[in-house]
Amino acid sequence: MIAAETVTAAAVEELEHFVARHGRQGYTPWHQIATSDRVEALASLRVHNLLMRESTHRICWRNDFETTGLACWTELAWDSEQFGFPTARMDLLVASGARNEAAAIKRDLVSETVLACANRGIRHITARVDVADLTSIEALRKNNFDLIDGIQTFSLRIPIAATFNTEPHPFDLRLFRESDLPQVRELARTAYIHDRFHADSALDTETADRVNETWVVNSCLGHIADAVIVASAGDSVLGYVTCRIDKEATRVLSIGCGEIGMVATAAAARNSGVASAATMAALQWFSLQGVSFIEVGTQLRNIAAARLYERCGFRLAAASLTWRRIV
Repeated sequence: MIAAETVTAAAVEELEHFVARHGRQGYTPWHQIATSDRVEALASLRVHNLLMRESTHRICWRNDFETTGLACWTELAWDSEQFGFPTARMDLLVASGARNEAAAIKRDLVSETVLACANRGIRHITARVDVADLTSIEALRKNNFDLIDGIQTFSLRIPIAATFNTEPHPFDLRLFRESDLPQVRELARTAYIHDRFHADSALDTETADRVNETWVVNSCLGHIADAVIVASAGDSVLGYVTCRIDKEATRVLSIGCGEIGMVATAAAARNSGVASAATMAALQWFSLQGVSFIEVGTQLRNIAAARLYERCGFRLAAASLTWRRIV
């Protein structure tokens, strides 16, 4: 077998075909809203974009005749800045053959990825895989990756131009204002205890808090979100929900797609309906933007959040596991 960290542009099409043949093509939440050919087109587009991205490192595993495995990984500049040390993420891990053969190839690909990362000074590598991708899970475990997080993803399809009525409540629901930022930042620093940053022993609590704070600030400033719904009483921020429209999925699937990113409630306002009301207000905002399919994720251990989304009409659609290796 021959391993190579880079491939020529001419080989990208071959690799796309390889991923299409041997990548995991199971049921996705998108199948609820689009035909199989459009779902496959979106998956193919995202693989193409990954392979063509300048920041993508590729490891191609071949025998004498054909490609038998492919791994892609990316250095994460934002995460590295937040963590205080270089970090990377495995974005793709695909192998051909029956289960044992595919698992063996993936073990070698992960080993080569760890070596390549180490040679570039990377200290922290993460990978997120579907819970049913057993060969990838085996390959990560064999290469001393630790399980640090599990994500359950919920989805909801809403009618076009739907209206969401909520019970009367003693707080306002509105879009984020610049004056909200100090309180939103402080809320983000204290609201999250189940997330993967706090579960990662490589990060101290202060760093994990700061990551969530920076994340919500970027959402409020419009860098990674299209809207932030705020629940407030007078000058006090009681909670928020961040919203993002997935423009790529919307274009390819021909149906408005969006996702809820972060949800938080101030400690003094918990169990008062703030999270439910703010989530329903987020659904109303999505509806007004022509979005009719929304996803949201939370940790497997965050039962309260899962129940919240179910109360709002979401249903469980997928589950994944996050793995981490210290180099």
